[in-house]
Amino acid sequence: MIRKVKYMILGLVCFLFGKAAVGQQFPLTNHYLFNPYSLSPTFAGSKGAGEFFFNYRKDWLNFANSPETYRFNTNFHIGNNMYLGAEAFMDQVDIFQRFKGSLSYTYRLQMAENQFLHFGIWGSVYQNIINIDDISGNLNDPLIRNLDQLSKMTYNGGFSLIYFNKAFNVGFGMPTIMRTRDAYLLQSQGNFAFEQEYQFHISNTFNLGGDIGLMPFVVVRRTSNQPTIIDASATFIFSNRFWMSALYRNSQVLALGIGGELFNTMNLNYTYELGIGGIHYRSGGTHEITLGFRFGHYDGDVREMNQPKQKNKRYMLHDYQQLYEQKYRKD
Repeated sequence: MIRKVKYMILGLVCFLFGKAAVGQQFPLTNHYLFNPYSLSPTFAGSKGAGEFFFNYRKDWLNFANSPETYRFNTNFHIGNNMYLGAEAFMDQVDIFQRFKGSLSYTYRLQMAENQFLHFGIWGSVYQNIINIDDISGNLNDPLIRNLDQLSKMTYNGGFSLIYFNKAFNVGFGMPTIMRTRDAYLLQSQGNFAFEQEYQFHISNTFNLGGDIGLMPFVVVRRTSNQPTIIDASATFIFSNRFWMSALYRNSQVLALGIGGELFNTMNLNYTYELGIGGIHYRSGGTHEITLGFRFGHYDGDVREMNQPKQKNKRYMLHDYQQLYEQKYRKD
């Protein structure tokens, strides 16, 4: 029954959102397929160990001064089904720079055997910078006279819920809760706004036999006053150590990735993204590479999520106690 429900949900999501338009507010990454914390901090703890990830992405190689993004994130266990995480990224496009730093807290609640609910909240700080020194224009303009850069800082927050049932998970959240005004008001009356953002995802891992697994993954991002972004991907997993992935984004982008666990604690993943239509078609492609490290394995919190529990002495004692109570009431 549960398997049928999973297939129905996956099919419904693809049907409802199959023709949506595309837009984005923050730099995207394809590496949430093996670094899910980069999709939502509520994934903290889902891999059974603390994690460090370093990510570099270079967009649109055929364009000068095209976007570059440097990203770092980490998450770790602090006890009692609680996890902390942090993320920082720097995104640069020509004279524009944006920095983000965030801290997250995740709590893991067991609902039934092999079923868990993760609840995560986080706060973020953003700094937006325009490098005046690199502008080609009239430096006597009152807006930029005697300045080397325009800079403004703002704050925001987010939350999400994720339900896990063995290798299946589905989640909903708001990466950006507040619509903020980040205007350079001392120099101009222009506005720079962060819109509210909504995010939905669904994923499951299927055993295809032997040491091969298949993980389909669908992500839907909707930002107020902007089109919807949809990712649909499939990842083949070999011996639970190596993987190959293909991702389609409805902005007419296709991404192909390969990666694996090089050592017991180190992971490496590379993705090449190419445009198959629109502005992306002649962009020259996008490269993205991520290096990850895992540390501090904690069996108690996560192994029970990723694989079925075996009947142990505690459950045998519980079963015996129920039989004893039934016999006592009958007597």
